[in-house]
Amino acid sequence: MSGPRKPHREEEDIIFLETESRDDVARALAEAERAIEAVEEKHRRVEGVRPVAVAAPEPAPPPAPREPPAPDPRVGVLEEEVARGRERALRAEEDGGRVREALLRKSADFDNLKRRTEKDKADYFRFALAEVFADILSVVDNFERALQHRGDATGDEFHAGIDMIARQLSDTLKRYGVVEVPAHELSFDPNVHEAVVREVTETAAPGTILEVLQKGYLLHDRLLRPARVKVAAGPAVGDAKK
Repeated sequence: MSGPRKPHREEEDIIFLETESRDDVARALAEAERAIEAVEEKHRRVEGVRPVAVAAPEPAPPPAPREPPAPDPRVGVLEEEVARGRERALRAEEDGGRVREALLRKSADFDNLKRRTEKDKADYFRFALAEVFADILSVVDNFERALQHRGDATGDEFHAGIDMIARQLSDTLKRYGVVEVPAHELSFDPNVHEAVVREVTETAAPGTILEVLQKGYLLHDRLLRPARVKVAAGPAVGDAKK
């Protein structure tokens, strides 16, 4: 067995070299330093020619989203005008429809009124003389009664009855504007007289109405029929010389 370990002292690690050995060591250290410097110089040259790394181009940023173009104010104005025009067109169409309906109603009313007017007019002309004939029928009734009793009545009574009926008829006609055309012993008037007979006479001036052959009548100053008359004429020229 080994005995107890002796305590270690630093002085025991120091090696004492001779003088020649120290010079060799110094030279070796110097060469080692030169070698290290050469290696470092080589490394520096190599690092000097090392290609510079080209940085990869950064990717282009994505294009920013395009903002929608600002609306043209004229477009809004045009849209408003179009909307107003559409509203006006709708109102005009509605008004036109109402006007057409009113026109159709007025046209139908006018047609109905025209038909009623024509019917009333036709009825008026058909029955305009109803009142006149009603009054004349009373005269006819009196005349028929006179004829029925003519055998019982004397001559004077019958003639008086006939005269009364004639006056009644004349009054009825006058009430409706029918009057006799004046003619007897008047000058001939071709507007209201019709010469049927021409008689030469010296008792009356030429052109004088000598006799009324058929009475003429006026209706409110309008000629219903001319009076047919006999007219006086002067003697012929040859007869006058004789």
